Amino acid sequence: MTKAVLIITNMGPKPSAPFQGQFVTNQMLALKKRQTVSYFFMSWHNDSLLNRLLKYPVLFLQFLWSYVLSRKSFDIIHVHFFYPTIWLALAYKWLRKPSVKIVVTCHGSDIYHYQPFSTLYRWCCGFVNQWIFTSAKLQVKACTASPKSVVLSAGIAQTYADAKLLSRSEKDIDLLYVGYLDKNKGMDRLIAILPELKDKTLCVVGAGPYLAQFEQLKSLYPNLQLLAGQSAEQLKLLYQRSKCFLSVSRNESFGLVMTEAMACYTPVIATLTDGSAEQLGADSYWIIEQSDEHLLAQHLLKKIQQLLSLSDSDYTALQQSGHQYARDCLVDSVAVKIQQLYNAL
Repeated sequence: MTKAVLIITNMGPKPSAPFQGQFVTNQMLALKKRQTVSYFFMSWHNDSLLNRLLKYPVLFLQFLWSYVLSRKSFDIIHVHFFYPTIWLALAYKWLRKPSVKIVVTCHGSDIYHYQPFSTLYRWCCGFVNQWIFTSAKLQVKACTASPKSVVLSAGIAQTYADAKLLSRSEKDIDLLYVGYLDKNKGMDRLIAILPELKDKTLCVVGAGPYLAQFEQLKSLYPNLQLLAGQSAEQLKLLYQRSKCFLSVSRNESFGLVMTEAMACYTPVIATLTDGSAEQLGADSYWIIEQSDEHLLAQHLLKKIQQLLSLSDSDYTALQQSGHQYARDCLVDSVAVKIQQLYNAL
């Protein structure tokens, strides 16, 4: 029998990040093709002080009115981003339907930012019936020893399934970065190596605290292109045009943009994080240790030069291996596996 599922998340688009939480929306839409799914997300979301102070009380009241106090009934609640979003699922369980099963997908900072785990955090973990982690190392760091836990990609948009294989000579962008422009994502590292990349076309896509600094640097580096957040279709074209994708994050639990790039036949150079180790392999030649910042910059520049200087056959082999990995992360494939977990509950 088809179960009614409610997917809830504290992630949602806002003016400064219009595509935030899009991967959760994509997953919900893929699941909706197969069963009854409703979706609740943080709709009141911006960067104002008022929003930062009141967004969670508003989120809770919206949820209370829309689901706890309504006649809608759900068999499974799937929480994306464990804490504090888990409290919404618990409110439904305690006040509306005690038999509801709770599935949680942890994405990274919902574990990283709460260590050491508080007693309350640990207590909430006890109500979860199925855990999903976006990387094996994230699973190890989690506050659970439950056998009901799996490692599963959050899923990339299905549009990447028909990406075209372009040869390196057909690509007009040397280096591409897509993501949030902050220190955790390593934007200071990217800026530090700009003087050594004057002969390379670098495209940076995203928004965040470092955007103003990048805009100032454009006058010094005409090879630097800046683009606002893009749709999946627009990103597919950018990935296909790029010879190399860069991920220089300090912490990255999975990094779907790396998967998207590989799906589009674009090789990735990345710093060693949980996410890059999961996708490229911890011993990959194209992963860089994060011990010393000066050495990191040197190694990053060396890897870029080596990648762009590979023989055509070696470069094509790298394109093919990344693409093969990424195919298993397409959202429709992920949705099938999630539905199997639902059915098992």
